[in-house]
Amino acid sequence: MTMYFSTSEKAILGFTALYTAAFAVFFIRHFNIEFIAYAGVIIFIFTLLYTTLDKTKIPASLLAAISLWGLLHMMGGSIQTADGVLYAWKIYPFFDGGGELYILKFDQAVHGYLYAVVALLFLHLLRNYFGNTHSQILVGFIAVMASLGVSAINEILEFVAVLTVPDNGVGGYFNTALDIVFNFAGALIAVLGFYLFHKR
Repeated sequence: MTMYFSTSEKAILGFTALYTAAFAVFFIRHFNIEFIAYAGVIIFIFTLLYTTLDKTKIPASLLAAISLWGLLHMMGGSIQTADGVLYAWKIYPFFDGGGELYILKFDQAVHGYLYAVVALLFLHLLRNYFGNTHSQILVGFIAVMASLGVSAINEILEFVAVLTVPDNGVGGYFNTALDIVFNFAGALIAVLGFYLFHKR
């Protein structure tokens, strides 16, 4: 079946394909196996999103938000800062417990942003499926929990990277724990914000 995309959907897809290809070349040249794999993940995600758009009706704003995450992710593993790669950039010392126990870093901000978007994606799918026939508190709760489920898969993939990729930039226990905290905070704030500000 032929798929027809709107102008905005085509623009988002083209932009995503462009930066993914550019960063893939960069990571291949630097033999960064971890981020070569992440480029593959982005390709998989957008293939899945675009081949199911006729059923999911995901709005262009969410597609753009997911594309922006992909760009931030690619930048995070490649751009150098005084703290190392961009992911290690210490944005502001809200809390400094030494070592990895530091808030706020670029990595944490991206985690919060991503799982806010993922929660809104699940919220969109659930609201389309259930409509107004079920408790919106329950629907919102499921969206947050589903987002955390995706974040758990991400942490598993990072654990695999730790086991298989030398000199990976994943980090240790505090890094993983802070990732989960920011994943949850992002998802919760996004869902609460949707219900507080969305005009029914």
